[in-house]
Amino acid sequence: MARERYSKMDRVTAFGFLANALENRRGGDGDTGSSFPRTDAEDMSKGARFIPGEVTLARRAGEKASFVTKCGPNCWYWKMPDGSRIYHFDPITYHSIGTANGRKEVKGDDYRTHFEDGAGPCPHCGNPNTNGGMIKP
Repeated sequence: MARERYSKMDRVTAFGFLANALENRRGGDGDTGSSFPRTDAEDMSKGARFIPGEVTLARRAGEKASFVTKCGPNCWYWKMPDGSRIYHFDPITYHSIGTANGRKEVKGDDYRTHFEDGAGPCPHCGNPNTNGGMIKP
């Protein structure tokens, strides 16, 4: 389910590319010093629903933060310059992983469903980080 660049173009993604194109680029790479880094827009065009602030700030500073798309949305992550990983989180994928793993559903105070012990590992690739968040090296 890994997506290619530009396979998901919606209004927000198009806005990101347009904002980046109209900006006066200091770094010349489309990321350094940009309010909307080019690679943030590219990540969105691959299907990312959000870009973590740490990723955007690193890219603005001229550092490389790579978006790795493996399997499905909850297995995607950004590899940061220090080697840490920030995992993407998609609630629909989270629910399908928890259901596939036979986890017990619990209704939260906000009426959202979650699982007592998390959704568990991805049934396709075994990734244990399906709850999102940052993993330090």
